[in-house]
Amino acid sequence: MPTKTSVDKVEALLHPKLEETYDPQSMIALVPIHNDQKVADIGSGPGWLTIPLAKYLYAGTCYAVDVQEAMLKHVKIQGKAARLGNIKTLVSKENQIPLDDASLDGVVLSSVLNEASRPKTLIKEAARLLKKAGWISIVEWLPIEGKAVVGPAASNRVVQQEMREAVEALGFTTLTSRQLTPHRYIIVARK
Repeated sequence: MPTKTSVDKVEALLHPKLEETYDPQSMIALVPIHNDQKVADIGSGPGWLTIPLAKYLYAGTCYAVDVQEAMLKHVKIQGKAARLGNIKTLVSKENQIPLDDASLDGVVLSSVLNEASRPKTLIKEAARLLKKAGWISIVEWLPIEGKAVVGPAASNRVVQQEMREAVEALGFTTLTSRQLTPHRYIIVARK
């Protein structure tokens, strides 16, 4: 049975203000994704990005990966409602994802690095999962001063240039690194 805290977190992630800050199609349009790929949404939360990814990957597989079982239960409900049979859910530890090396074509880290205790370690773990020429997409909150109206506290936000450098230090080539919305930035890179 889900705890009150996990239910509150799911409800917070489903808050309309949060989804209004980011249209999943704006990310999908910028990544080198193909409909037959295997892609992981790491830190999937309740699946509001997993579902659009799975729809695009109609001949592939979308892995919803999260540390909380309650989030993945919501992904399963959403996937069933959308009649999607290509979603696989995986419970992970923060920096240990239960997938084989070089098993994925793409990895999405959306609004998860700001929650990670070691964001660069999570990026390294994501890189481990990618095949040669695989791609990674990082979508995170832009730095702000003062109190955040939407998104994480200013102190929890990760700096775009630091994340880009962490990806490039792992041998990736940046395809794009720019502001995605008024609140978020995106980095897309290929192995």
